[in-house]
Amino acid sequence: MVVVGGGVIGLELGSVYQRLGTEVTVVQNTDRVCMFVDKEIAVSFQNTLKKQGMKFLLEHTIVDGVNNKDKGVSLNLKNKKGEDVVLESDVALISIGRHAYTEGLQLEKAGLTADARGVIDTNDHWQTSQPHIYGIGDVVKGAMLAHKAEEEGIAAVEHILG
Repeated sequence: MVVVGGGVIGLELGSVYQRLGTEVTVVQNTDRVCMFVDKEIAVSFQNTLKKQGMKFLLEHTIVDGVNNKDKGVSLNLKNKKGEDVVLESDVALISIGRHAYTEGLQLEKAGLTADARGVIDTNDHWQTSQPHIYGIGDVVKGAMLAHKAEEEGIAAVEHILG
């Protein structure tokens, strides 16, 4: 299995499959995984995953996506030296490019707008520019994680109730 993206979700799912016996290679375009955490912690975490058998191709970018074949997938990559690298695998897990999905919500009818990534601006209490409308979860700034959205929802309701 190839996991494209060395963030939390990709590494978590990749490590589950790796523990179940799948050979996992992580492709990451930066020089380390988990770019959002302290470098020392990220390097230590990557070393732990390496000891468990996970492989890493750091500073590799995908050139033209994942190419489906009759059996498996092929990824055309470039490393930091500009060399072409072809990676063949049974399956690829794409774990990059998350963004808010607000298209089709007719935000303009509610008097709201979203930025280019679909994010709606809110204050510290999750109120939008329309004070009676609140935004939580994937449509507001911050990590796109279910437990974060759940806590934001609780806090928003507490604010509504005073």
